[in-house]
Amino acid sequence: MDFFDGEWGGRDDNSVDTGGGCSWVTVVLIGFAVLILILMNWLWDLLHRLI
Repeated sequence: MDFFDGEWGGRDDNSVDTGGGCSWVTVVLIGFAVLILILMNWLWDLLHRLI
């Protein structure tokens, strides 16, 4: 089973597809990581303003 495959059953065949796109799971994980980085940067700036 491929972790970055958005379907529950994973891939049905074992062949490797060339040039495949990313699934919604990958998009959500990357978006969540970017959101965490933005939030950390905002909190770091807020902390420096308070000091």
